[in-house]
Amino acid sequence: MTDQELARAQQDMVMENKRQHEEEMKKIKEFIAEKKWPMRETSTGLHYWIYEVGAGKQAQKNDHVWIAYTISLPDGTICYTATPAEPKEIHIGHENIESGLHEAMQLMHEGDKARFIFPSHLAFGFTGDSNKIPQNATVIYDIQLLRIRS
Repeated sequence: MTDQELARAQQDMVMENKRQHEEEMKKIKEFIAEKKWPMRETSTGLHYWIYEVGAGKQAQKNDHVWIAYTISLPDGTICYTATPAEPKEIHIGHENIESGLHEAMQLMHEGDKARFIFPSHLAFGFTGDSNKIPQNATVIYDIQLLRIRS
């Protein structure tokens, strides 16, 4: 493959990724409108709705947080859960987890309950998780922030 052909192939790949991203974001906005969820959007494309406000401090990078959650697909399929009795601990900014989860945690206060929609690039990406989440999947997180330790 010549340098020119390689450059063209790379440009085509970038354009296709951009097209897929725009299509996914359009579907997310339509889904939110259909559900009538009062969600906000961050600059990364993360959509969120804090539907129960807690009284605790806001989570920050480097904090350890304990969360209960349900991860589902837009069709309602539940993929994973963690309960308040068996919460998941996350070290914000240091775990090898979905980048959207690090961002989401920093939008929450201790005691908050929130719903997040992660576009695929903030979730499990091109490959999915090789188990319950398919490749290029949009995922929905319902999260309760139980505890923060700085």
